[in-house]
Amino acid sequence: MEHSLLWGLEPFIHQVGGHSPLFCLDTATVCKPYEEREHSFYSSMPDCLLAFTPQFKGSMQVHITEDQEGYITLRGFPPNSYCDNHRQASSFCKPKMRLKRCGSIEMEREVGEHCDQYFTDEKIKGEKLYNPWALKCHRDNLKKVGIHLLKAPSPTLDSPACQQYILLENLTSRHRHPCVLDLKVGTRQYGDGASASKKVSKNAKVASTTSGLLGLRLGGMQVYQVSLGRYICRTKNYGRGLSADGLKSALRQFFCNGLLVRTDVIQALLVKLSQLQQLLAGLDSYRFYTSSLLVTYDGSSSYQTGSLEWSPVTRNSFSTSSLLLIAGRDSSQARETGRARHRSAHQAQGVEHTSPRKRSLSVSNDHSTTRDHLARLFDRRELVDMRLIDFAHSTHRGMKDASVHEGPDQGLLFGLDSFVSILREIEQTAGRRGMV
Repeated sequence: MEHSLLWGLEPFIHQVGGHSPLFCLDTATVCKPYEEREHSFYSSMPDCLLAFTPQFKGSMQVHITEDQEGYITLRGFPPNSYCDNHRQASSFCKPKMRLKRCGSIEMEREVGEHCDQYFTDEKIKGEKLYNPWALKCHRDNLKKVGIHLLKAPSPTLDSPACQQYILLENLTSRHRHPCVLDLKVGTRQYGDGASASKKVSKNAKVASTTSGLLGLRLGGMQVYQVSLGRYICRTKNYGRGLSADGLKSALRQFFCNGLLVRTDVIQALLVKLSQLQQLLAGLDSYRFYTSSLLVTYDGSSSYQTGSLEWSPVTRNSFSTSSLLLIAGRDSSQARETGRARHRSAHQAQGVEHTSPRKRSLSVSNDHSTTRDHLARLFDRRELVDMRLIDFAHSTHRGMKDASVHEGPDQGLLFGLDSFVSILREIEQTAGRRGMV
């Protein structure tokens, strides 16, 4: 395979959950380490599920190398079906991973590259240019393939480590500031081939978390705060410690931008959940063990509620209200201060009240926004995306496994019912205007 034909991969900065690292092949495609069962599930998926799962684009082998300066490079040759429909965009600058001599792996951007993606996590000091969970996944994977933290780089690139990856649709690609929610759905968190000891440990985890009570567990999330210009991040470790009420509060936070609750997104999501529930109820023999529901929406899209309008503003220091949000506390006075501060910021910029369509055009700082994107922005169905992901332990009759199940996946349906109930409660308690 000629080196010039290899396509470069870059770290995916919006990964909120899971344990396998994700990479970008292009803006619309992410790469995930290959699992034979997951590959088989995508390959045998019925047409009725295609709208509720990421588009599957094939698989490829990836070569992982490290140079003398500590930069780690991933390159691979995508399948012909992909290459025929895509052209490599070498000018698109994304973060690079670097293996440092201090014993850690970091991601960094090209010098001089503009960035408007900033992430904060209560467990990690400072502000990052990527979701901190993504970096953890990359560190763990590099140890797995043999790139050790304390070992000096190889003097030659002739013997790269290799991994197989599957290619999937990047569900965040159309969002400027993607809010991402990973919900582990279902009451059983192991596959049919699990050992007796794994079944015991997984059942204990379900019983001790919200998975047992609600069929739902937070697997990770990031939510964009428009008044701060940064994301608040939560990990699956945070989700494991939540009570039922704690999970409801976390989900409410996911639909809150620091100033108001996005009831428009919730309403659109409820429509899609109803469609998914109806579909799954009629799927015989399908089991989605350990799968997640991935919810995404754009945290910086224009939104209006009554006389209050918001849109992205210049980044600034932490406000009192947002600090309380990060700490998980509540204060009506702090929220009102935040709203007043946000209105003042717009007045200082000379923002005028206009019609919804004119308003969105006047506040957009993304010159790449297309006419089609603007049209989608005002179609409520396109406010939010929702897909089932992670099928390494899924099964159905067509996969010809030793264990064949009857009827629909009741554990998954139970989790979706709980999610719908929580969303309706959030919508009802948000108030007439959806205020925080």
